[in-house]
Amino acid sequence: MRVYVFSPGLRVWHWVNFAAVIVLFITGLYIGDPFFSGPYGIEATYAYGEGITMGLIRKVHFIAGYVLLAGFLFRVIIAVFSRRDRMVVPKFWKRYYWESLREVTLKYLLLKRDSEGREYIRNACARTAYPLIYIALFFMIITGFSMYGLSNPDGFWNSLLGWVVVLLGGEFNVHLWHHWIAWLIIVVAVLHVYFVIREDIIKKNGELSSMINGYKRFTEKPVDMEDLR
Repeated sequence: MRVYVFSPGLRVWHWVNFAAVIVLFITGLYIGDPFFSGPYGIEATYAYGEGITMGLIRKVHFIAGYVLLAGFLFRVIIAVFSRRDRMVVPKFWKRYYWESLREVTLKYLLLKRDSEGREYIRNACARTAYPLIYIALFFMIITGFSMYGLSNPDGFWNSLLGWVVVLLGGEFNVHLWHHWIAWLIIVVAVLHVYFVIREDIIKKNGELSSMINGYKRFTEKPVDMEDLR
């Protein structure tokens, strides 16, 4: 059976968020440790002439940060108004959540065949991981803009998020946590891509194409089908 799973808003957010995270990660690495020189890079002496400056990289980083923020707010809004877009919420109170968590974990550990067990639109592992990713993205947003606000002590961002720097013990610690969580998000993103490709190859359920056309295929009615209604 073919099931419409992902709304247009969610699909647009997914790809915009993906692009923003990649740009933020690459520019963030550069801001933390500029790498002008290298076997295929530009010598630092000539980088300015090529238009590669710290000011430019920071501007791109901040623009991507605003895109990430706008996307995050949009994601919250569509989740509020659409039950379909709230499927990342782990339902600890449902028996099938725990059954799915056990089944999928055993499959990922190669202790159980992928063809065994029931089908889910969003399995328990995904439902558990996604909220943690959203928390990580929120953390990156508030720490990023709190550091951004330090350049203008009387500005909006420092007034709104100056407490974050104090809470984390100073600017250095904020930078450190921002760096660590950025790597965590990238590692999880790589694992996400792996599991999506694995799912699509093994089950041929349209896991990859679903984030483009919104549809997935199932051999039987998914246990959590009610979450789409």
